[in-house]
Amino acid sequence: MKDRDEWLAEWSRTVTEVERGYELTFDDYLNDLDMRHKLRVITEADDQWLDLLELDTRFREATFPSGRCVWGGENAESEGWTEAQHWYYWRLPKKQGLAFDAEY
Repeated sequence: MKDRDEWLAEWSRTVTEVERGYELTFDDYLNDLDMRHKLRVITEADDQWLDLLELDTRFREATFPSGRCVWGGENAESEGWTEAQHWYYWRLPKKQGLAFDAEY
């Protein structure tokens, strides 16, 4: 099982890809957002907190509000996700490559 530092490194790679122009598919994007969801265990008391805040800021700047959960309303409801708490599931990349075919 991966530890928090590895998860954070994966989220960092995703943020960089989103900033440059996300070239992977929409399904890949959903999986990358799930990586961010795993990071919700990091709190202000953890060493990684400031790194996570920086990455989240960069991600917000490279994305725009989607208007609804990218995993779909049924999934959001069944998982208990809210836009306020799980904001990353309500954002899409500003720069989307040709492989990114938003199906939501």
